[in-house]
Amino acid sequence: MASLFANAGQLLLPIFAMLVYDKIALNGLFETLWALVFGMGLYLATDAGMRLVRSWTTERISIEQTRLSDESLWRRMVAQADMPPGGFPRFISNYRDLAQSRDFVSSSYLLQVADIPFFLLYLAVIGVVAWQMMVVVLLLAVLYAVIGMALQLRQTRLSKEAEQLNTQKLAFMGEALNSLDVVRTVPGAKAFLRSWRGLSQSATESDTRKRLATHQTTMLATIMQTLTTVIILTAGVYLIYGQVMTIGKLIACNILAGRAMAQVASLFSVMSKWQDFTRAAGRMEESLEHVVVHDNTPRPDIEGHISILGLGKYFEGRPAALEKVSFTVSPGERIALLGRPGAGKSTLLRCLAGLSRPDAGKIQIDGLELDDISRLDRVRWLSYKGQDPVVFTGTLEENLRISGCVEQEQLARAIWASGLDIELNSGRMSLGMELAERGSNLSGGQRQKVALARALAQSSRILLLDEPTLGLDPDSERLLAQRLPQLMDEKGILVVTTHSPVMLATVQRIIALDAGKIVADGPREKLVKVS
Repeated sequence: MASLFANAGQLLLPIFAMLVYDKIALNGLFETLWALVFGMGLYLATDAGMRLVRSWTTERISIEQTRLSDESLWRRMVAQADMPPGGFPRFISNYRDLAQSRDFVSSSYLLQVADIPFFLLYLAVIGVVAWQMMVVVLLLAVLYAVIGMALQLRQTRLSKEAEQLNTQKLAFMGEALNSLDVVRTVPGAKAFLRSWRGLSQSATESDTRKRLATHQTTMLATIMQTLTTVIILTAGVYLIYGQVMTIGKLIACNILAGRAMAQVASLFSVMSKWQDFTRAAGRMEESLEHVVVHDNTPRPDIEGHISILGLGKYFEGRPAALEKVSFTVSPGERIALLGRPGAGKSTLLRCLAGLSRPDAGKIQIDGLELDDISRLDRVRWLSYKGQDPVVFTGTLEENLRISGCVEQEQLARAIWASGLDIELNSGRMSLGMELAERGSNLSGGQRQKVALARALAQSSRILLLDEPTLGLDPDSERLLAQRLPQLMDEKGILVVTTHSPVMLATVQRIIALDAGKIVADGPREKLVKVS
């Protein structure tokens, strides 16, 4: 309704101009003039209010749509079982492009979409005033559309190229930042610089071509507006000379023609933004193409009977990470996964945690498939600590209470079991201590203790630890091996990957892996003697 009022109101100025030139100026109708001026002022005030309401309403809709989109994206990202294609730097680049292109659903572009159909209204009114002028405007609009479409296709191609190169550039920078210590300390660091220089040069040149194409589109709009005015006025002179129209009608047609051509320009602006949006959304969809968020079976608590049946996990260009892995775990079991690097231990642990989706076989908890159990329920009774300790920016206590439901006694026991209490008692760390990004102001052992304490603070029935002693000194290893069993519930399940002989003392059973297959499975005492 607001768009109809705003665009229909655009007819008032041409009518006002036509009346002033044809009637009022020639006859000195000053009272009529001021009545029309008052009416135009009233219209402008009402129009401003309607436009503000229209923009505010559209922005509120945009905010809600963005919130729903981001929430859906977050749920799908969390549900992603494996790393997105291209890694997280590429994922972040795709999200950045999507966030920027979502301006399409803002008032700046949605209102343009609503205004475009009124091109026909302006054309019809021009036809009522002088049908000859309508034909001229229509031909100019067709000419504009043909040239504009050709430029738009070229701009789209250049935009795709620029986006791909900038995504590669950002992904390369992300990898370099994650491996900055290596980049700084290897003799071949210049090779990284050459690669970066090449990517930067290609991306910059592509961006330049894209900007030039955009400038050409803008230039075309300016030229067509000017050309329209010139042709309308030129044709109008002949029509006035032939007594087909008056000067007032010519001025009105010129104003309406400008409005009509502005709608054609808006069409290309909207098309460009829409294409940016669809490309960005498509790339994000590719990153999450296998992720479907659906309602799962509620399972707030478990007994802890785990069955792994014919599990397989495959990565392109590599031997199978897991191949027909089958075993069962009973409540209260403590299991160590052993094997050489690349044997499949970490992959198996990630599959058990629901962080990596197997390509074959299935994992069952108390008879239910792991993927069918609600993730929100799963995190209540399953805790996982990865091989690389993760530390978030914030205080130490915020890192340990990240689940949001950790009681003080739970937290104290987790700090004690992880050995973090020694760091706190010595004054080297405190609960209020600010931790830098990725824990860069901590030692490797301290980061490991923080990650351990966070995992242990969840008091989960199933505890999955990937190399929990990595980075710990011998005394801290022994302390963890002594305290961890005391923290575990008698029905609690521990599955740990380790190369530490000290940690093996905490388990009852060993499963040995080689090349993704189980090569031994039995009591710790028996397998240790055999080895």
